[in-house]
Amino acid sequence: MAYLLNFFIDALYPRRCRRCGGGPVDRRRTVDGADLRGRSTGSTGFFCESCARDIYPIKSPLCAVCGVPFPDGSGDDHPCFDCLSQSPGYTAARAAVEYKGTVREAIHIYKYGRLRAMQEFLGPLMADAAGAFFPDAEIAAAVPLHRRRLARRGFNQSLFLAKYAAQTLDIPLNLDALTRIRYTRPQVELSQAEREANVKGAFAVEGDVFEGRRVLLVDDVYTTGATVRECAKVLKKAGAEKVYVLTVARAV
Repeated sequence: MAYLLNFFIDALYPRRCRRCGGGPVDRRRTVDGADLRGRSTGSTGFFCESCARDIYPIKSPLCAVCGVPFPDGSGDDHPCFDCLSQSPGYTAARAAVEYKGTVREAIHIYKYGRLRAMQEFLGPLMADAAGAFFPDAEIAAAVPLHRRRLARRGFNQSLFLAKYAAQTLDIPLNLDALTRIRYTRPQVELSQAEREANVKGAFAVEGDVFEGRRVLLVDDVYTTGATVRECAKVLKKAGAEKVYVLTVARAV
């Protein structure tokens, strides 16, 4: 019955691609996203087949610490100049894809359009990256929102993504030990120096749940890295053995 209902709804009111406005998109099909080699693995339920393929996986060679990709021909993975000059505080950071194309559009719709269902497109990318990069993580945590921003947005987008990573690795997801104790301006409005100052002292860890453990810290996008570096600092201070940073996308 549900299949027939969806068939007639699609026929009368076809769903259009959330990016290009073309389509149509078959609402009966579910997302598989794309694997880390960039191959489209199915219809997204939100984007047409063409836009669903407009995804740019981050590939080696890249920085062995922060994960920034190097130009082709740069040899094997190795630390970049910035990470050699000053440790970022975390053990390693990786992202599944570049922050552009359809993924950028999806994240904007997810966060600012408050379309929680978009996790069905982004979540598999997160799950694939978790299994590929940090299979030895022992516990996961999401970059937290301040209660004021959480009340305004209605959900923490990073927490929903962290569930995909934790389920893939079969590890617990801690919901409340890592907290944001100070309200901060949106990072997107600020320069790199301002971002560092904006999040300084903004996070805290309650209890000893991370002590002696390899922590997977999850966020949606890695831009300058100011937020995850500050979170990593408090996680290490709370006794974490290692802090791995995983994001769906990274600005390149």
